[in-house]
Amino acid sequence: MGHITQRIRYYPLRFFGLVFLFSWLPWSVAAYLSYLPDMRQLTLVTALLGLLGPAVAAWVMLRTSGNSLLRQDYRSRLFALKGITPSRLLIMLGLILIPLLAATWLSVLSGHSASQFAFSTGFLPMLPLALIAALMEELGWRSYGVDSLRSVWGILLPTSLAFSGLWALWHLPLFFIHDTYQNQLWQAGGIYVANFFISMLPATILANWFYYRCQRSIPAAVLFHFALVMAAELMQTEPLTKCLWTMILLLVAALLIAIEQDLFLKAQPEN
Repeated sequence: MGHITQRIRYYPLRFFGLVFLFSWLPWSVAAYLSYLPDMRQLTLVTALLGLLGPAVAAWVMLRTSGNSLLRQDYRSRLFALKGITPSRLLIMLGLILIPLLAATWLSVLSGHSASQFAFSTGFLPMLPLALIAALMEELGWRSYGVDSLRSVWGILLPTSLAFSGLWALWHLPLFFIHDTYQNQLWQAGGIYVANFFISMLPATILANWFYYRCQRSIPAAVLFHFALVMAAELMQTEPLTKCLWTMILLLVAALLIAIEQDLFLKAQPEN
């Protein structure tokens, strides 16, 4: 008698619906609390709860899937380090840091302060928060989210385009929480808000390249996310310089797609 081979089946609409619910609800509460007196600590806790949205949504999808192959796949990637080779790690760091240094150099050449090359005093205090954010997000985004989108298109480039748009939209309530980084961008001007959203595209392309080249390792995704956030805090980078950084990252992402056409432009084999 023949048997039915179990295959991984994803439900991206359900997953992203849960992500937005679990994140936007506490962030909406945090936005309200952030403008009340003596509510700073409660606002922070509520905002951090919103960061759990992707991870909680992924947990719900795994628990309710009834698919042992999906759970096995998740467990095999949760602590997988084999694909994170020293060469890939160095290339990943170079793809982030060299464009940042180039943007800073161009900024200084155009008349902006050379103190941008100085080490930022906010770097060390940001370390634990950046690590927490990277863990909370990537335990959802690349344990389930990105793969679920790729199951729809099969090709990584449209998958990356779709995810970058969803990832950008996911951050929207943070602009209304007083004194968050996104709220400060809102107050600084529309160009910086636009840059934040545009920067999601090259960040997604680079992150997905590292994630898939590291054999879909979840720790690899966390490492990339953490490195990207900390690079932004490494030096005293001016907001306009970060716009230049985004422009250079877009060029780097386009070059990476041209080099890695087999990864970005060809359909993945079915599970």
